[in-house]
Amino acid sequence: MNFHFAGTARHFSRGFTAALLLGLASLAAHAQFPNKPVRLVVPFGPGSATDTFLRIVAEPLGTALGQSVVIDNKPGAMSVLAVEHVAKSPPDGYTVVAATNSIVANPAGILRSVNYDPFRDFTPITRLAGTSYVLVVAADQPWRTLDELVAHARANPGKLNYASGNLGGVLYGGMLQKSIGVNMVHVPFKSTPPALLELLAGRVHIMFTDLATASGQVKAGKVRPLLATATQRTALFPDVPTIAETGIRGFADMPAWWALYGPAGMPNDAVERLNREVTTILQRPDIRSRLLAMGIDAVPSSPQVLADFTREQSQNYVRLIKEFNIQPE
Repeated sequence: MNFHFAGTARHFSRGFTAALLLGLASLAAHAQFPNKPVRLVVPFGPGSATDTFLRIVAEPLGTALGQSVVIDNKPGAMSVLAVEHVAKSPPDGYTVVAATNSIVANPAGILRSVNYDPFRDFTPITRLAGTSYVLVVAADQPWRTLDELVAHARANPGKLNYASGNLGGVLYGGMLQKSIGVNMVHVPFKSTPPALLELLAGRVHIMFTDLATASGQVKAGKVRPLLATATQRTALFPDVPTIAETGIRGFADMPAWWALYGPAGMPNDAVERLNREVTTILQRPDIRSRLLAMGIDAVPSSPQVLADFTREQSQNYVRLIKEFNIQPE
């Protein structure tokens, strides 16, 4: 009787010890996030404002995490390729996406078919930054003001085209042609850099692009800004009028933004670590000044603030798409 009890006790002890060791090992592994490189998926190609911005953040983030942060460019389908890829990735914190406002605008009605839900399929981590757009033409085009461009467009209906490399390019281009009452041909691209190359080559005539992309091209004398979409004149282009100043009606204010999301079900420690490190980086004076020089305003937040912002932005896009009768691509 005593022998049986002792054997049972030894068996229980061995089982308990094994379970305890497994549990401790699991906790240790869980507490070590990150213990391998983190992949930061970028919905646009190299050279885009999103790519440039994220590379400024990725290096110090890798240092803070003690692991490499690998930029993975996945342009295409209005950022859907990148966003859907992350939605289907393991929710371990090692694959995240620096999404733009396309993440909510696409399912709100910009695209006909989107295989993700912006609320159900993602874990909000932090807001990143925001910017606005400018309307640009190649420097060798004859139009020096918006009035000259509009006059030419009205005198040549259907002969002008506008390029887009992101959501803002699509929406603002569509609103411009509607507001001036002239049909233009939309020429979409996967990312801003190839659209800009076609603009400089003269194969497309105009495009709305983000401040970060426009600033370098304006300084180089390659493009000319004609219109700013922000409600106030931007410090980068103080001589460029805003939409309100031109008197053109039928535009909505839709600034661009970036935010960091992971797949649904990410562990809290991974969310908290990424949020903490990214927030610290975006609050650094040297990082903020580099971004402001590109027309990008850093606005890190808590995960809950991003969750609320995502829902608010989704509702805004549903309303705007209906108000401006924007047809899905």
